[in-house]
Parts: sequence; structure tokens; C-alpha cells
Amino acid sequence: MLPVGRNAGGVNPRRFHRRRPAHRPATGRRLVRRSNYPPRRLRLPAGHRLAHPPRADLAARIVFTIRNYAEDDLPALLDFVVPLHQNDGDVNPDAAVHRSVFADIMRLPGRDQRRDCLLLFQDSGDGAPTLQGFCLVFPEPSGKDSPGGRCVLNIHAAPGHVAPGEDYETGWRGLLRAGLRRTQETGSSVAHIALWPPYERAEALAAGGFAAARVYWNMTWENQAIPDVEMPDGYRVRSFTEHDVAALTATHNSTFAGTWWFAPYTEAQTAHRARMANTSYDGIKLLFQDEQLAGYCWTLLMSDGQRQQGVIGSIGLAPEFRGGGISRLILAAGMRHLRSAGADYIRLEVDGDNAPAIRLYQSLGFQKAGELHWYEHRLAANAASAV
Repeated sequence: MLPVGRNAGGVNPRRFHRRRPAHRPATGRRLVRRSNYPPRRLRLPAGHRLAHPPRADLAARIVFTIRNYAEDDLPALLDFVVPLHQNDGDVNPDAAVHRSVFADIMRLPGRDQRRDCLLLFQDSGDGAPTLQGFCLVFPEPSGKDSPGGRCVLNIHAAPGHVAPGEDYETGWRGLLRAGLRRTQETGSSVAHIALWPPYERAEALAAGGFAAARVYWNMTWENQAIPDVEMPDGYRVRSFTEHDVAALTATHNSTFAGTWWFAPYTEAQTAHRARMANTSYDGIKLLFQDEQLAGYCWTLLMSDGQRQQGVIGSIGLAPEFRGGGISRLILAAGMRHLRSAGADYIRLEVDGDNAPAIRLYQSLGFQKAGELHWYEHRLAANAASAV
């Protein structure tokens, strides 16, 4: 077989060098991949030619830099996450909403945007560095699962322009190491990361000391009648208002206190999330018994690129109202709102160990559609260097 492309000079694709440049920004880390071999001139039999000529710059360096986020990085980050234009050049009709939601996540109260967002840039020597990935770190306070708290890592890396397979692997692992370093800086003792099917990074996580920790179900509801649920005397449902922030925050926190890795909301975070572009005050349904808030259903509405997707973001009851079947009331109210708002289908995520919640969702027509796998790393002093 003729040697063609990046490895034509006999370069081992797994061989790369990490070096510390003489002048490096204090906040940056550089991963340098280069070939020490000159390009080989290919001799083809008479009458043969290459469909894609070999690159003449096999010895060129590919440099990855990971640094902290700055406010003026937001436009490039939004373009990376949600491009304004589709592959065919047409304007992406859903870009505005998705970009607004991501920007609001970056500005969530209580987060240190600069230190909790790590950006991966690639510089192949032929122009300005291009953004190739990011790692969002979400520190959460200590709870029953760990006295030191945890950090949730959200990593996205795009294939590089020169050698997609190799560069993607290098960039993703670099972001993971940077995320673990940030986790240690926060004083957290655990790092969590979630994978959707086909769980491509599971082996890399296992090699870096992560272990499977939890399985969440993705459940969907579609094209079915929403059951009529009779409202008991003394109960009523209405939409959220800005005056409900304190009561909703308290009910949410009391609902999930003691569950797996629950992080309580602050009132500022509740108010901020209620103003995000993928929700609305009318999409947050509150259930009252007389004047006491008994429960809520927080819904979201966004396009998945083809259809309108309704989401049950969270549903909860105050502890004193549990066990009486009241949760069906508020869940049905949230589903009716999403259907009237144009949702083609509704989905939600639920802890696979939460059998009562799964039975509730199944009773209203939700079916299991997939799994979200959570992986956990109990940090040691040298955790970041082990990945």
C-alpha cells in the first residue's frame, strides 16, 4: 500500500511531544505535536496518480493552547457552539435562541466565568489560532456524597483541521486534564462527567481514573392524549411570577435535598434561569393548596433542529405533600402547556434508581428512549496528571 497523507513520512500518529515554550502566557498550556521527519517524495508507478496530493508541510507544528475564558471570547465561543449558518449556507433559524441560552449559562450567578471556562485553541502556523473546544466547570457545594463538594465537567472538542482523529483525541484529553486541575483548585474532591450514546469517551475516562457512577434515563412522550387529572378541592395551578422566586427556590431545594449530588439553587439563580430564552414565566407551573406552594413543574421549549422539543426540566413537591398522587396534577399541567406552546414531543431525564418517579412518568405515557451515563473521579493529589 502506498504511504499517503499525514503518515507518508513514517510518522507514528500516536507519537507527539509536550514541551514548555520559552514564553507562555500565565494562564495557557500548550500541547505541541510535530514530526521530526522530513516529507518523503512518493514515487508512483507509471500511469498512477494520487487522488489527494500529499501534504508538503508534514514537518509543520500543530500547537494546542488551553487558556482561561475572557469576556471578549464570547462571540467566538457562541460561533463554535451554535453557528449562525447551516452547512448549506442558509441562516440557522434556531441560532438566536440557542446562543442566548448558552450565554445565559455562562452568566449564571455564582459562577466564576473566567476560571470555570477553559478554551482550546489550535495554531497550525498558517494563521490566527482557531477555537477547537471548551470545558465548562460547574463547582457545586459539599453534600452527603462528599464533604469536599464536586465539579461537573462539560467538554466539547471539534476535530482539528489537519489530522481530525489525532487532534480530536489530543484536544479532548487536554481539556479533561485542565478541567481536573480546575476541580482541584476549587477544593472539590469529586469530578463528574456525563456521556450520551454511543459513549465514545468511556474508555478514555476509565484510563484516566473515572468509574461509572450513575445511569439516568431519557424518557419521551409523543402523540398521545394527556390524561385528565381531577383537581382536588383546595388546589389550583397558576403560572410563575417574579414574586414567587423565594417560594419556588425553597420548594425546589426541599424537594431534592438528600438526593444524589443535588446542588441547591440560590434565589438569584432561580430568577436568572426563569428569564432564559428556552423558558417563560408561563412555562413554570405552580401548584398551590390554598395559599401554600405545594409543587411545581418547570418546562423548557426549544427546537432540536427539526421539531419543537418540550422538556420537563424539573418537577417537585414540598415534602409534606408527597405520597398523595399530587405530582400527577402538576406534571399534567406542564405537559398541557408544552403541547399548547407547539411542542411536537416532550422529553425528560430521571435517575434510573428513582423507581417512583419512573412509574409516574410511565403512567402518563412516557417511554424510555435512552440512557445518560455519569462517570465519577475521586480526586487524588496528582489526578490531573494521570489522564
